[in-house]
Amino acid sequence: MALISWLVGRSRGSLIPLSLGFYLIAMSLLFISINISSAYSVKKELTNLGEAAINRAAHSINIPAYYAQLNQFSGKKRVPLDCIEAGRTFNDLIGKSSIYGKNISIERFDCNLFDLSATISISARFPLDLPFFNLEQFKTFDIRTIIGASSVYIPN
Repeated sequence: MALISWLVGRSRGSLIPLSLGFYLIAMSLLFISINISSAYSVKKELTNLGEAAINRAAHSINIPAYYAQLNQFSGKKRVPLDCIEAGRTFNDLIGKSSIYGKNISIERFDCNLFDLSATISISARFPLDLPFFNLEQFKTFDIRTIIGASSVYIPN
């Protein structure tokens, strides 16, 4: 009987350190998930803007090459592009665009007579800083995407 009253009256420890530890883990996971979803959102926005710009640039037709019918004997008909005008259009559209107030940079723009491709990127800052990590690589991120367009001829 004395043993039971001694065990019941004895304190087994406090739950405050355990609760605090779980709280810190939960808040860190919340900050990480918000930052990951923000990076995903920026990637989707960058891809959408890039695809819109490169599709608009793909409408720049090289008129002399088109009427000369450069690929008339090819099984895969394609419309020839004016690479200079396509590059100018792409640079103008990307230069006017921004994502969350950050400018988009064009890393590479390639054009052959029938295809366009580009690599664009943005450097942004995470919306939330992790409370225990004060490293610079945990505060900013670079998002890069590769986009392309082709000029396939579709007869009426």
